[in-house]
Amino acid sequence: MEHVKGLVDSTLREGSQTVGVAFTLEQKLAIAEYLVRVGIEEVEVGIASPLDRKLPALVARCREEAGVSRLSLWCRCQEDDLACALRLAPDVLSLSVPISDLHIGVKLGLDRTAVVKMVAKTVARARAAVPYVSLGLEDATRAEPGFLREIIAVACANGADRIRIADTVGIATPGSIAALVRELRTFKVEIGVHMHNDFGMATANGIAALEAGAHWADVTVLGLGERAGNSRLEEVAGYLALQGARPYDTTLFRSLALLAGECAGRSIAPHHPVVGAEIFACETGLHLAGLARNPTTYEPYAPSLVGAERKLIYGTKIGRRGMVERLRQLGVQVQEAQVGRLADSFRSQCRALGRPLHDPEVLRLVAEQEAWSVRSVLG
Repeated sequence: MEHVKGLVDSTLREGSQTVGVAFTLEQKLAIAEYLVRVGIEEVEVGIASPLDRKLPALVARCREEAGVSRLSLWCRCQEDDLACALRLAPDVLSLSVPISDLHIGVKLGLDRTAVVKMVAKTVARARAAVPYVSLGLEDATRAEPGFLREIIAVACANGADRIRIADTVGIATPGSIAALVRELRTFKVEIGVHMHNDFGMATANGIAALEAGAHWADVTVLGLGERAGNSRLEEVAGYLALQGARPYDTTLFRSLALLAGECAGRSIAPHHPVVGAEIFACETGLHLAGLARNPTTYEPYAPSLVGAERKLIYGTKIGRRGMVERLRQLGVQVQEAQVGRLADSFRSQCRALGRPLHDPEVLRLVAEQEAWSVRSVLG
């Protein structure tokens, strides 16, 4: 995906809108610094509004202390908000406007003609003042297709650098968002996507959009955001780096996730993709045998690439091959005829204890098995 420009992290903006989350200034700076270290190309640090008295300090410190080199602000197409944004001189000004008839009527109390005029005026004014103008189209996946194209054409005519398609209520599928992106690539403008996770497809939709030709995709750490959240940074960036060639520092993903989780009061599930503590734990006999021979049989990437460790757990799911491998690790050899019986005894004891056996217990099991074999021979 050579056309991809990068990811826009919106943890400090969209993530801050998560119910119950209220990042402090210091927490925002710590997260921003980690995002820079990971290599995320653009950091959206907040919403431009004269009501946010801490925003000027956040913008200044994100540049000076966190080292954010491509800083963006989200901004409604309203005079006061735009004036606030321009005073802060972001590298990217991400304007936003509703374009579905539902949102135009309910949120703005306007009609399509008024929205077209608003977009033309606001984009032109921003274009004259900041290096890069992005226009976010709220509820774009429920907008009338002809009006969507009209708004994009007006934005392009007035100097927009990027169009940001927002799947505001998370109804897109990988197929539908890919088709929309391919259609919009006919415009001479960069395409970005902002996916919501209401049906669990935000990450898949972000990747599908990039594969279809989108230049940018929005992400948040742990998928923080409204309702079910957004595309997860660790998943999208992880896929682009570990299955592609994006130079993100994947070894920092877990530390970043833990930091954001602590700040947001969120725990990380043990099997959370990419950053979960147990994603490289394996207990299934067939998989254990494959991993022992060649880890790439059942791992998409090495655990070390995300700062994790492989855990081979020999428990109730062990089979003959797994039993042989476990004994090999302990330096024990047994006759082939004993392996099946040992595996049965191993599984039985694991079920009785409700856990895998420790090394001394395995060795004791082998000794008991050998003693039983001797008694059987002697009659």
